[in-house]
Amino acid sequence: MGTALSTVRIGLIGLGDRGRTALRLLQECPGAEVTVLCDLCAENLHAAREFLAKSGKRPVLCTDGPQAYRVACQSADVDLVYICSDWNSHTTIAIEALNNGKHVAVEVPAATTIKDIQSLVAAAQATDRQCLLLENVCFEQQVIDAISAIRNGEIGEVVHAEGSYYHCLGDRWAPWRLNINRQSRGDLYPTHELGPICQALDIGNTDRLETLVCMDSASLTGSRVYEDVLHTPAPDFQNGDHTTTLIRTTRGRTILLKHDVLTEQPYERQLTFIGTRGRITLNDTGKASHELMSLNMNRRLIESLTKGMPFGISIHDLASWCAVIPLSRLSIQQGFMPVPFPKF
Repeated sequence: MGTALSTVRIGLIGLGDRGRTALRLLQECPGAEVTVLCDLCAENLHAAREFLAKSGKRPVLCTDGPQAYRVACQSADVDLVYICSDWNSHTTIAIEALNNGKHVAVEVPAATTIKDIQSLVAAAQATDRQCLLLENVCFEQQVIDAISAIRNGEIGEVVHAEGSYYHCLGDRWAPWRLNINRQSRGDLYPTHELGPICQALDIGNTDRLETLVCMDSASLTGSRVYEDVLHTPAPDFQNGDHTTTLIRTTRGRTILLKHDVLTEQPYERQLTFIGTRGRITLNDTGKASHELMSLNMNRRLIESLTKGMPFGISIHDLASWCAVIPLSRLSIQQGFMPVPFPKF
């Protein structure tokens, strides 16, 4: 429980597709006020300012090069720094905000190396500020209902859970996300599946993620997609077409994660929970409202800060969920060998 804020003044960093959506949805959250906007693109900034001007709001604009985020992090008119910038900048901005006494809400993934994850945990603990992961799938209604049913014992003790994320990148996130897959192997986007699974299995309280093994298929599609979209050869494309990660918990439960953002197949997010007395399966083939999930998440975020309540995703959740990215890479590099989860 933290100190309740009468109004949550927000510095929003990153006004691309995700940031613009966040800006719009935050206007529907009682107690939220966006006071600072930051982006490297002046056009994005001015469009956001015009959007807020319709309701009579005049935020500060920051676009002074790569260090512009420091203005939002240091502003006396900001309580929460909301980060929607590129993945590689998440940790740097979050630590700057925490060290300036701000709460942080950061898009997934918050960090992609063990060193950065440990730095985030240390900064949040040292400053006694919240560092919250914006994992919207945890706020999807069917997921909330399934977690409630599992916690109520409706399928007995869960012994195994599975999650899949199939979302062909194509040209939607080119070039930045294609470049991340070009440069790295492993499950690079695990939290949509792992977050709900960890909440259902009470990971971080009565159980913890202990050991991970990861294996990927050959990289057959990535170089072709890269060249088709960006018109540049990519013979060094790293990530396999399909990545499979198996995790075992301290209590002996298993979690299977499947990640594929390269092959041409329909979008799908799938969750399965197998218990000693039954099974729950959830499936989203693109019909679920992602905006509604994000709206529910943002409302809970603002409510948690205005009432001094827990958000539901702690800094230690952030650490263990994001750790799958570097640990899956390490497991592959070591010949698909088991690797332990650090105790964050």
